[in-house]
Amino acid sequence: MDFLLYFYSVLFGIILIAPFILFYYRFQVDESPFGKETEAHLKAIYEKKSNLLDSLKDIRSDFDSGKLTEEEFQSQSIPYIEELETVESELVEKRKGTVTMNQPKINSNWTCANCGSFVPVPNAKFCPNCGTGRLA
Repeated sequence: MDFLLYFYSVLFGIILIAPFILFYYRFQVDESPFGKETEAHLKAIYEKKSNLLDSLKDIRSDFDSGKLTEEEFQSQSIPYIEELETVESELVEKRKGTVTMNQPKINSNWTCANCGSFVPVPNAKFCPNCGTGRLA
């Protein structure tokens, strides 16, 4: 009698746990239900770039509201711009392995095409006011 009790207990446990295990292995969290993305390996870099641009926008909104002076605005935005340049170069390097890209030209005069402000930061590839790249 004890043998049947053990057998049915194990069988009942397998019946209860099997759907969860099957569901876990069938529908992996890291994969989209629509198939694999072509640039899935670049997703973390895009998120970091988006976070940096959001931080620049927050600093710009603080400057526009009068919470920051011009000097504070420049000193706070420079580290984000430098980090954004390294992220952009890392993104270009990762893309070179998958797709060959033509390197865009950089404008020699540095006024932002989006917001029209002058950028006094030397060798900056992004506007500290709006975060737009200065690519031609």
